[in-house]
Amino acid sequence: MNKGFTIWLTGLSGAGKSTLAIEIEKFIKEQGKPVQVLDGDIIRNEVGNLFGYTREDRQKMGRVVRTIAKLLNDNGINVIVAAIAAYEEMRVANRDKIDNYIEVYVNCSIDTCIERDVKGLYKKALRGEAKHVVGIDDVYEVPEHFDIEVKTDIETVEESGKRIKDFILKHYIRNEITT
Repeated sequence: MNKGFTIWLTGLSGAGKSTLAIEIEKFIKEQGKPVQVLDGDIIRNEVGNLFGYTREDRQKMGRVVRTIAKLLNDNGINVIVAAIAAYEEMRVANRDKIDNYIEVYVNCSIDTCIERDVKGLYKKALRGEAKHVVGIDDVYEVPEHFDIEVKTDIETVEESGKRIKDFILKHYIRNEITT
């Protein structure tokens, strides 16, 4: 059995990680490959908000998501993670622990993320009603070692998605067919 790969979409809240995850999931399914999306918000809600939003809690949550992704990969399932992963040390640990790890930096200006603000997080943080909001009063460390950067404030979902799909085809799916 071939091991799966993990695509980790990292970026600010509202950058477009979940939207891209759905786009990529559809593509991988069209290739006849097994795939599972792990959305940070959904996992956080499903585990009953066991973790808060402090740096330590975010790191714990990251370990949970990383472990699930690795277990799925070990069983031949490709994984798409849509989770902020705000700190470089988290992403380094992902790269160290997940064999076929693809890091996608979903780059989007904070201004555009605030405009999108579908969850209302930024508005609450700016009014002082929410703490530990990445990009406002908690840091987002720009990735140092990403495999792909997409700029969702100037690219369409289709343009960003195509670049990620081309990478997957070149490095994972076509290689699997030829080896």
